[in-house]
Amino acid sequence: AAHSWIVCTDYLENNGWYWDQAKCRGWPRDAGNPRFDLRYGAFGTQNGYTWRLDGHPWSKALCRGPRNDGRWYTDQTPMAAYYLGQRVVITHPANNHVAAPRPCGWGPDNPDTENLMFVVDGDEDPCCIDSDKLIQIMDMGVSPYGDGYSDRVLRKYPKPGFQNAPKFCEDPEHAMATYNFTIPTILRPGRHTFVWKWIRTPTVNPFTTCWEADVFATKAERDAHYLATNRPTVDMWDFYQVNNIVDGAIVGDLVDPILTG
Repeated sequence: AAHSWIVCTDYLENNGWYWDQAKCRGWPRDAGNPRFDLRYGAFGTQNGYTWRLDGHPWSKALCRGPRNDGRWYTDQTPMAAYYLGQRVVITHPANNHVAAPRPCGWGPDNPDTENLMFVVDGDEDPCCIDSDKLIQIMDMGVSPYGDGYSDRVLRKYPKPGFQNAPKFCEDPEHAMATYNFTIPTILRPGRHTFVWKWIRTPTVNPFTTCWEADVFATKAERDAHYLATNRPTVDMWDFYQVNNIVDGAIVGDLVDPILTG
């Protein structure tokens, strides 16, 4: 069955090819639990972290574990911080769920149905996925799939939706994929809960990941917070904009702002 989860809640590289924990500044709830070890464990192998809303809301809550800011975040897996208007990158494993021409995938019919970002109105977890306390702030689109698309289109990156994993064919299960969303400029500064919702196909219940983040009015305020907690303040970059990529290959030297400054 389909499964995935958000690994990083403030990643520095949009549309990146390979996971690098050093580029992650914020983590979801309980990421540091040794059972999951989202930071130092092999990317995409923490299947026990996945949260599918089977039996929801009667037997399964919206989020993995109720909100507990003092418990879920540590010095090694800290809470993210955003600023109004920031474009935020989040990462997740592909887990084989990409419409890719064989032999690297299951073929073109691997669906993608819904990829949404929410912020919670209030300090308590909503009861359920259709709660009026969940405010949608971004529809991150869906990836192309199906026989109506050519192999060239299916192989083209970056793309919207869940299947934005440029190196999927190298490791279909563990390849990194990224989304990005924007913090609304009308959001009240302060601490907020964010919720990711993914529906691969309507026949499978939604998946969610929940996390908290401190939202600041300005980048300067957010940067001061990150500096005080020994985290970089650079804004995200786009891998496809800082590198010269032709037909899926880098032409010239790899550009990595973390390494080059």
